Amino acid sequence: LALIIVNITFNLPFVVVIMRQAFIDIPIELEEAALVDGASFFNIFWKISLRLSAPSLVAALLIVIAFTWNEFLFALTIGSLRALVIPVQMAGAVDTRGIQFWFLAVRFLVAVTPPVVIALLAQRYIVRGLSFGAVKG
Repeated sequence: LALIIVNITFNLPFVVVIMRQAFIDIPIELEEAALVDGASFFNIFWKISLRLSAPSLVAALLIVIAFTWNEFLFALTIGSLRALVIPVQMAGAVDTRGIQFWFLAVRFLVAVTPPVVIALLAQRYIVRGLSFGAVKG
């Protein structure tokens, strides 16, 4: 629970900055047109704003996943021996016989595979989401 609270505390500002800019860049005319058509505020948010900001939402999600997945310091200091995260397990791959390279390689493979798969699946959203508000005009 402590790691969840710490990760939320550190990742929330990045998400707020990215999503705020994404919602600011949505043309107000689209929302006004939906209001004229009789859409409720929830429908405007759900069907217009959220769908137009989906690339930024995916980019923010990937940033949070990367920051949380690679987090080492708090996982080492706050975490318990029963629930070690992968970076802490990789750092502890040294035992009395020295570094067990096969064990470290397996842990590295387990650590790298999920972020790579997620990044490949969300590849088209990454560039679009991070550059959504970069250019005006």
